[in-house]
Amino acid sequence: MSYVTIDAYNIGEFSYWFHQTWTTGLQLFLALLIVYYSVGMATIAALVAVVLTVIGSSPLTKSQLIYQTRITQQQDRMLKAITEALANMKVLKLYAWENHFREVIDTIRKEELVSISMVLLHRGCMMMLFWSIPLIVSAVTFWACYLLSIPLDASNVFTFLATLRIVQEPVRLFPDVVTKFIEAKVSLDRIGKFLVAPELQIINLHGKIAYVSQTAWIQTATIRCSLVKDVEMLPNGDLTEIGERGVNLSGGQKQRIQLARALYQDADVYLLDDPFSAVDAHTATSLFNEYVMEALSGKTVLLVTHQVDFLPAFNLILIQSPGMSRVTLFSLYTVIGCTLPLFMFLRALSMVRLGCDASESIFSTLIHSLFRAPMSFYDSTPLGRILSRVSSDLSIIDLELAYKLTISLGSTLNAYTILALLATLAWPVLFIIFPILYLIMVLQRYYFNTAKELMRINGTTKSSVVSHLAESIAGATTIRAFEEEQRFFTKNLVLVDSNASTYFHTFSASQWLIQRLEIPCAIVLSASALAMTLLPLGDSASGLVGMALSYGLSLNVFLIVAVHYQCFTAESIISVERLEQYMHIPSEAPQVIEAARPPANWPSHGQVEICNLKVRYQKNSPLVLRGISCRIEGGDKIGIVGRTGSGKTTLISALFRLVEPTEGRIVIDGIDIATIGLHDLRSHFGIIPQEPTLFCGTVRYNLDPLSRHTDPEIWEVLQKCQLREAILQKEEGLDTSVAEEGSNWSMGQRQLFCLGRALLKRSKVLVLDEATASIDNATDAILQRIIRTEFAECTVITVAHRIPTVMDSTKVLAIADGKLAEYDAPENLMNEEGSLFRQLVQEFWSHSTNN
Repeated sequence: MSYVTIDAYNIGEFSYWFHQTWTTGLQLFLALLIVYYSVGMATIAALVAVVLTVIGSSPLTKSQLIYQTRITQQQDRMLKAITEALANMKVLKLYAWENHFREVIDTIRKEELVSISMVLLHRGCMMMLFWSIPLIVSAVTFWACYLLSIPLDASNVFTFLATLRIVQEPVRLFPDVVTKFIEAKVSLDRIGKFLVAPELQIINLHGKIAYVSQTAWIQTATIRCSLVKDVEMLPNGDLTEIGERGVNLSGGQKQRIQLARALYQDADVYLLDDPFSAVDAHTATSLFNEYVMEALSGKTVLLVTHQVDFLPAFNLILIQSPGMSRVTLFSLYTVIGCTLPLFMFLRALSMVRLGCDASESIFSTLIHSLFRAPMSFYDSTPLGRILSRVSSDLSIIDLELAYKLTISLGSTLNAYTILALLATLAWPVLFIIFPILYLIMVLQRYYFNTAKELMRINGTTKSSVVSHLAESIAGATTIRAFEEEQRFFTKNLVLVDSNASTYFHTFSASQWLIQRLEIPCAIVLSASALAMTLLPLGDSASGLVGMALSYGLSLNVFLIVAVHYQCFTAESIISVERLEQYMHIPSEAPQVIEAARPPANWPSHGQVEICNLKVRYQKNSPLVLRGISCRIEGGDKIGIVGRTGSGKTTLISALFRLVEPTEGRIVIDGIDIATIGLHDLRSHFGIIPQEPTLFCGTVRYNLDPLSRHTDPEIWEVLQKCQLREAILQKEEGLDTSVAEEGSNWSMGQRQLFCLGRALLKRSKVLVLDEATASIDNATDAILQRIIRTEFAECTVITVAHRIPTVMDSTKVLAIADGKLAEYDAPENLMNEEGSLFRQLVQEFWSHSTNN
């Protein structure tokens, strides 16, 4: 992601800064010719001073390159860690791991701040060095003139100083040029390395391919597919907007949308990666018969599945095994020239401290706000929108804001100081300066009102680029399987062009301002020269005339720099404004309430009482749970069943307070869960979630990220989870790597990892949210046996599509349309005519028998 949000922009900006390299050199060459005309052989001293300054900055440049490379690597690590945490925030909240992952991010941030401080310090030193060049060159040249007996009068002093002032701005931009060159080189190397990396290859098949992945990939768009019953339930039919990653759809609805998308392709070959595991038996049978057997009857179908009931319908089955005098004046000038760099160095140190403190404050507030945000925030906010802020906007604050603010303040103070001196030496010029200053303020205000909006639009269009890219990366396999790369690439180019257009207009507006600043500044200079010419100063004041004209030139330079960098700073503050939008998100309930902390062994019995529970996800949205009441005794094994979208997962979300009840309450062992802190609640429960999530790291880290258990305990759990043999085959053992999103482990293995976490935690209340959907029947049986054995004394609440999973439950809780349809022992419900549970069982066995 950082290749797009940071590196690509660094390379794009360099095309402008590149021209500063040769124009600065050309201006210096022409300036030396004019200086030679003014002071003769003393020009050699000026040239030597410039050359020595550039040579002296070489080690600084190399060091800056090293730290810039390091900081881009740390930005990569930071963005990867934040992306992983935010994308899996639901899992972090369920496991009560938010604090740990925030500490991991804080650790990376501390390392990054060291590099940021060094980069800022290097920039400050470069700024000090090159801003001192005019003073150093002036002092050296004056002493050379004195030693070579070259006469100095108002004419050649003014010409000499005026020439230095003219090239002062290009010279002072040199640190920026060096910085941009370093950033562009580092970014180009990184992108070049990425582009030559080997590409992913997929299976070679003849004919058009349609692919349905095991984990549903849903775009942020409308539905527009044939899910008749589901579409009827939605407010805008097939034009209902789906949120990011399908947050407003159930697991079964996501899979059916995938299946519909594949069917619309009318492909020759259909690759179906276990798409029926996320739906109930009735829906699975209906989909298999109508989709595979009828709609795809004339197509080649490769189905990967754990549901062996479907296998008799296939032609071939492939089974895989389980990866004051002239001297006085010159002396005074030299002292000033040597003292000023010292103050500039102190200013550079202040800039580093200011920049790092501001970055740390903003970052810590932002991360705390994001980690404490409720799940409703993540359900309604695209991940790309957040990532564009924590990448590009945060990078501007880290590396640009303090630097630009320092130059802005310094230039402004210099401009006002020179204005005061000029008023003393040539007071008539004030009649011109004050109107000109007013004109400049009007121009600046007019420019900034436009630039500010352009910067906001730029940020919005960049967020669109990042969101689309993140979505495309997540569905890369599906996109390639459908051969839709060109369409997504074209859309990406449209979004990039939209962002580039805004950026171009921002740059054009900046150049518009520079051009209009040049004219008033030229008027000030002309007025200064005219005033000094008309004032009766006499021959003795010829040096004063040269000095005043020099000040007029300096005022021009500093006015332009001051106004320009004031605008740059204001534009950078737009990034602060964009981050500020996410720095004060209304947070979920407190993690810990000291006055209402549960006992350490809570829950000790596991008794759960649900009283008139009503839940809605948004304030004005319809109720998802509509008054559920039931009592679960400690140690009971409860099965929760119902059709897809009935509200089963919402009930689990309410139990963990991912969503707060609209009405009603949940009481566990005598404690209303709404009265205690979220960390105290979630950390005392065990869960095997619907989507098995693994994190980048090792096997040990994924089972025990908080490092609370010994290696023998982990190995014992791996043995019980049927993972020990697979991990023993790896040389690294518990240090075996886990790739991003656990992509180097199968879906079933990921689910067994989640079981391992629950076994290590050993909570009195265990929740299984459709935890066996991604594993075969044999592994499911093993998992259920482990749960019955290891959690025999615990309350186990199981949401399942597979009816055998809940047949031996103490009671079955059946939900229909958000209401409690029935709650009784499974054998009683089986004997009850018209029971929903009985219907689901009959559908399941009918489906199995038919197959």
